[in-house]
This record gives sequence, C-alpha cells and structure tokens, in this order.
Amino acid sequence: MKLSVIVPIYNIAKYISKCLDSILKQDFEDMEIICINDGSKDNSLDVLNKYKKLGVKIIDKENEGSGAARNIGLEKAQGEYVLFIDGDDWLRDNSIKKLIKKADELKTDMLIFGGLSYHNGKGRLGGYSITKFPKKYFRGVYSAKDLKSDIFKFPTTTWTKLYRRDFLLKNNIKFQNIRAGQDQLPNFHAFITAERIAVLPENLYCYRKNRLGSTTSVNKKKNFSPIYVFYGAENLLKELGKIDEYKYIFVNKYFSKATSWLGKFDEELKPDYYKEYLKLLEHIKSEYPFGWWKNFNPDIKDGYWKLKFKQGLAKISTFR
Repeated sequence: MKLSVIVPIYNIAKYISKCLDSILKQDFEDMEIICINDGSKDNSLDVLNKYKKLGVKIIDKENEGSGAARNIGLEKAQGEYVLFIDGDDWLRDNSIKKLIKKADELKTDMLIFGGLSYHNGKGRLGGYSITKFPKKYFRGVYSAKDLKSDIFKFPTTTWTKLYRRDFLLKNNIKFQNIRAGQDQLPNFHAFITAERIAVLPENLYCYRKNRLGSTTSVNKKKNFSPIYVFYGAENLLKELGKIDEYKYIFVNKYFSKATSWLGKFDEELKPDYYKEYLKLLEHIKSEYPFGWWKNFNPDIKDGYWKLKFKQGLAKISTFR
C-alpha cells in the first residue's frame, strides 16, 4: 500500500463528512484511511460508521487526546507514506497524487507543503501558506543539517508534511499526549533527524481556523502545553546527543512560546502557570546562560505586549 491517511476524531460530527469526502474523491486509490474516534461524546462515531462501506477503517477508543489517537493510527498504518489530517479540515483536489509523485521522485523522508486557513468559509494566506516558507528550499533535497537554522520558518504542524513511514518508525517519532500542541515535538523530531527533506510549494491543505470547541480557538490559554513541549524537546535532544547543536534554536523557540502563553493565560489559572513558568525560566538560566533570557524578568501582571517589549529589551541588552 502506498499511503496511510490518519485522521483523529473528537466531537466533530458536523465536519467529518467534508474531511473524508475530500480524501475519498482524490484521484488516488492505493491508500487506506484510518479514523480514530477518541471517545467522542456527540454522534461522530455514527457518522464514521457510515463510511465503513467505503473502506474507511474505524478505531473506537476511550478519550486520551489527539496525540495518543495519532500514535495508535501510526501503529496500525501499513502504507509506504503517512499523511496526518485533522478531522475538521480537508484536502484540495488532486493533492495526494501531487504529494506521492514528488515524494517518489525525490525519495523523501519528509515532504513539506502548504495550507490555507479557512475562517467562516473563506480561505486566506496565513502562517501555513507557502508565502511564509523560505523560498531557497523550493528546489532540491535537503538534510536536517542543511535546514538547521530555518526549521521554525516552516509550519510546526505535522499535517503539512508527508512522511515516509519507515522513517517515522526507525526514529521512534511519536506524538506527545498533551492537550494542545501535540504535533510540536514530532515535527521538531523529524526536522532534526531526516536525511531527505523537500518542499512542494503548493497550498494543498485546508485548515479550519477558530472552530468552536477547538483548543486553538480559545483566546485565553488554560493548560501548560508549551512548558511540556519545552521539556520534551530538551529530553529528546539529550537522548539523540544533539543538545549542544540545537540548544539556542530550541530554547529560543519554545521558551518564547511559553512566554507568549503567559501573556494570554486565563487570569484565574495564571498563578499556577506562572509558578511553573518561573521554574522553567530558572532552569533555562542555569542550563543555557547565553541567550536573551538571562536578562529577561517577567512579572505575573505582564500582558502579551508588555512581555513582547521586555523580550525585545532583553535581546538588545544581550546582543548589542
């Protein structure tokens, strides 16, 4: 089998058909579609069962989060390539044929492509579109070493990538079981280990932005995911013996993310997050005393823009 398409499902009954129909109508047949119902409380499973007669594989499990659901899908997958799609999103026509053709031609471990952000039915160029990609990588095949300084100039989502399954399995690339940002760590893991990376400069994925009930639609943050991602990335780099090579890149990215969340956190829960955030900052200043964070002094009362301002001042004082 050429391709396994893995789709996690949780309480999105009204969107499932658009997602699955967009996959089934692709001009490509040598694939399996694996849907993992992650303990949905609505009628998502009823909708999924209607697609069984069309060959869609359904796995029904207790709720553990989309990270665990994707990991189960990957365990069951049999395709040469793996494509992750969220159940409330969809693909543009002929996307899969284009991806497989390019991946076969260049023998990629990971093929990166773009996506449009859809809000109220209107597609827009945003952070996932190819307009944001470094154009110097649009031709050729590159290694993790080649892309080292630019990995965070690409989307940090796994659903803008086509992976060779053997590559994921050989490197034990898995999703974190956290409430948000589950694909941050596997995306980072792939970027620092892949030997053959290429870009297909087309927007093929359609991302449903600000869906009611989605973790990404919540304006006020309520979980510690960026902190968990930081420690996950740190442990990964230590295990792979790459901590010295990537220490500034990963600290700058993931601590900046944790700082951004501090400025957006739910006020009632913010003291708990701030406590863990300060532990992280103390750890970073002790272990990595070379970046802007050594001169950074946030306060629990700081809002998003105040933190941005302080971060900018810290960078000026550090690198001038």
